[in-house]
Amino acid sequence: MEFLRRLRATSLLTRFACLSLLLTVAVGVVLSSVLGGLIEDRARQQAEDAALMAVRLGLQPQFTREDLVGGFDAARLADVEDAVEDASEEFGKKGTALAAFDPIELKVFGADRTILYHSERPELVGETSSSGELGSALAGYVVSGFASSADDSAESENGERQLLEVYVPLQYDGVDQPDGAIELYLPYAPVAAAVRDDVRTMTTTLVISLLGFYVIVFRLIASASKRMRRQARELQDSADRDRHQATHDALTGLPNRVLMEDRLQQSLAAATRSDGEVALLLIDLDRFKEINDSLGHSYGDKLLLQVGPRLRSVLRDMDAVGRLGGDEFVVLLPSVDGVTEAEAVAERLRQALHQPFDVDGVVLDVEASIGIVLSPWHGTDSEELLRNADIAMYAAKELKAGAVVFQPEVHASTPVRLSVLGDLRRALDSDDELFLHYQPKITLDGEQIEGLEALLRWQHPTQGLIPPGEFILVAEGTGIILRVTERVLDLALAQQRRWIDAGTAVPVAVNLSTRCLLDAGLPDLVQRLLTQHGVPAELLRLEVTESAVMGDAARCMDVLQRLHDLGVHLSLDDFGTGYSSMAYLRRLPVDELKVDRSFVLGMTTTTQDLVLVRTAIDLGHNLGLTVVAEGVESAEHVAALRELGCDVAQGYHYGRPMPAERMTEMLARVGTIHDEQVPAGS
Repeated sequence: MEFLRRLRATSLLTRFACLSLLLTVAVGVVLSSVLGGLIEDRARQQAEDAALMAVRLGLQPQFTREDLVGGFDAARLADVEDAVEDASEEFGKKGTALAAFDPIELKVFGADRTILYHSERPELVGETSSSGELGSALAGYVVSGFASSADDSAESENGERQLLEVYVPLQYDGVDQPDGAIELYLPYAPVAAAVRDDVRTMTTTLVISLLGFYVIVFRLIASASKRMRRQARELQDSADRDRHQATHDALTGLPNRVLMEDRLQQSLAAATRSDGEVALLLIDLDRFKEINDSLGHSYGDKLLLQVGPRLRSVLRDMDAVGRLGGDEFVVLLPSVDGVTEAEAVAERLRQALHQPFDVDGVVLDVEASIGIVLSPWHGTDSEELLRNADIAMYAAKELKAGAVVFQPEVHASTPVRLSVLGDLRRALDSDDELFLHYQPKITLDGEQIEGLEALLRWQHPTQGLIPPGEFILVAEGTGIILRVTERVLDLALAQQRRWIDAGTAVPVAVNLSTRCLLDAGLPDLVQRLLTQHGVPAELLRLEVTESAVMGDAARCMDVLQRLHDLGVHLSLDDFGTGYSSMAYLRRLPVDELKVDRSFVLGMTTTTQDLVLVRTAIDLGHNLGLTVVAEGVESAEHVAALRELGCDVAQGYHYGRPMPAERMTEMLARVGTIHDEQVPAGS
């Protein structure tokens, strides 16, 4: 049992080696025993065959049936002895080592069991034998057995079998039963020696064969075990890498959103048990895109690599730093003494980031905006805290306040707003809640479809269809609008690809928010999605509002220019409602100007609105832009816009927003001016 316990504690290969060795030895012992018995039986059978041949060919012809009935006289006895000697000489020379015929003792019996001849003890002639083997011989069977001496009166010194006792029936032609039998005692030593030689040879061969078999099998298993261990290590390493990649940022190696949310949940659970507070600080680097744009993304990446260690340098060991993506970092304080301490940590972080960064010899100054939340005051789960920290961080960036603590009464007016954000995040993680409707834009000269505008719709699983006004504005106040925009672009381009494959090339417009225009990664995202869906850039239009561009014209201008360089058409939406200057309007890389619906709706009843629409159309044409009128709801609007020379109209008069299936039917019925410009399948 102790051996088995120790064996179980060893490696699988060691256990296999021990068990297979035991099994190999057991098989060898069994085979050796079986084959040894077979060799011995074969030797015995050959001795019997030699005795039978000697009797039938050498001795039996010397006897007659009358001799076996009446006995031998002296002369006949001499002939018998001569015959035995002749047979011994003849078959002893011809026989093999296992079949030599050299009898030690010989007896001749009559049919009545009377001893007719005894080679060693003549005085026993005439006596009757009661041997059972003799009875079998008189019944016609050759019978053999082992004896230690001819008279069974003594044993050999070492107890080995020394003699082979053989009974051979004497049967003549023409009779049914033997007329007598001969009992022979043959020396077994030569037979035993030959058997030992054969067994030794067999055992040696068997041992060598089994040993070779064991070695070959062991090497195969050892090699397979080595490969399996190597594969197991590789799989484990791969699993470790996958786990690390799934929970860590690829660039910086810091924990990513998944791991930080998990650690936040653990900290919240621990704080609940101890009635403690947990603080979360969301950090966004200010003007990071300017570094990417002026020095290149490689400098930006190298800067991000230095941010994590810089943040870590002013934190406690228990605190955690992670990267959520882009230039957004998060700091988790598992234990904090109120808002004051959280604000003090935020200030230390800002001061650490304000120290110059040396990136390949270029000294960079970085500032940061930080949103601060504490549990349980600003949320009790990771999603709610991250959402509120994002709101506070965006407020800090807008106010240029450095660090801002989340204030529910200021940053989120109602609980419904928070609920909408949470549900919207979940909707983005599913595939069946968010979808698009499309509204046509019609040329006023030929009334063909000039393009479509993609409008997002949300089918909430419990609240039904939620109007865009109830969630778009909420999303624009947080970073979630970037994910929303990516989903809209993905859905719109996928549908465009289906229309192109069906032979209809129609431009589709997607609206961009202010946050999108401040994201330097937007052009890369658009290019990736265009390539992914195989849609030509000129078939995508991005609409930006006048107020969004003018909010931070310098930063937006770069993003717009990069989008324009991709070949994407840009449209200035809601024109007339903002405060754009002529200088900026002239520099904007836009291709289209959309007159706001509020002016179009009143142009048929109010002179001022008519003048504003005429001015906007003239201005757009003078700048070389296509002019689109929004909010066209009647034939009077159409007539007035045609008279003013407007290019395109959009509104309920031509069609309300509709699902892609109905829009496909309308495209087939009305036609588009772009069908001939971009071939299907391009």
